[in-house]
Amino acid sequence: MHDLPLRYFHSVARTGSLSAAAEELHVAVSAVSRQISNLEETLGLQLFERKPRGMQLTEPGELLLAYATRNMLEVKNVIAEMRGVNTLQQHRIVLACPEGMAWEFLPRVTAEFRNFHPGASFDVHVVDAARASQLVKEGSVDIALTFSLTSTQGVEISLSCDSPISALMPASHPLAARESLEVKDLRDCPLALPYTGSTLRYLFDIACHLQGINIVPAYTSQSLGTIYSVVRYSQDVIALCGTVTVSGSTARDNLVLVPMSDPQLRQRSLQVQIMAGRKLPVLVRYFLSFLEEQLVTASTITKG
Repeated sequence: MHDLPLRYFHSVARTGSLSAAAEELHVAVSAVSRQISNLEETLGLQLFERKPRGMQLTEPGELLLAYATRNMLEVKNVIAEMRGVNTLQQHRIVLACPEGMAWEFLPRVTAEFRNFHPGASFDVHVVDAARASQLVKEGSVDIALTFSLTSTQGVEISLSCDSPISALMPASHPLAARESLEVKDLRDCPLALPYTGSTLRYLFDIACHLQGINIVPAYTSQSLGTIYSVVRYSQDVIALCGTVTVSGSTARDNLVLVPMSDPQLRQRSLQVQIMAGRKLPVLVRYFLSFLEEQLVTASTITKG
């Protein structure tokens, strides 16, 4: 398949518009339209649905986009290797994760990795779980570390660890000595929770609904730092979070984590994701292995 039609196709698929792709490629809209039509004719497949608001990929188009993205990344890696910059001495590693992983765990892991590979540099995109997977799928990031309930087409799960939800509270809290808790135990407690839309809040709301419990949180925020600090500076507020997320800070701040035993709050996994079928640059592969080792260690410690 010729590079020019593939490049035009990739631009239209990414921007969702012939005019936006033409502007990006510095060519006429008619030239982009002609390349797309010729490509569809050559393949004997419809790659886009022409809609009033733009171009929407069909199922064959989605498959071709995955191929085109991998192809462009491979070319980029080969050029970098030929120029001698894609080595263990220098490479920018692009990551995506939700705030829970960006708050403490991922900064520690990246800092420790740079002790072994000082030439490594990082871009970290802090986004929601669904967006992290999408960024991996489209090749915008090398690796995503994200909470997930399902698999995503076009994304390879390199590692998956159970990530059950626990209750975070001051060590002096009356419930702190419990071995485990259920949602019903939190009915009369002031809670600090993330906004709706996060995997944690989604599972919590399901657990409440199934048990016929209505809990209105005392605090809501999209910021884990805010929620954590509310618990830290209070005497009675409880938050829900993953154990890997805050386990490095709890002892220092005189907080404890008590596991939640509701089945709905034990369904979540913490996944390391990469683009399906993509050959990662050398240093990215080294970091991927290091990240997985650190995650397995952290998960084992929190379980113990």
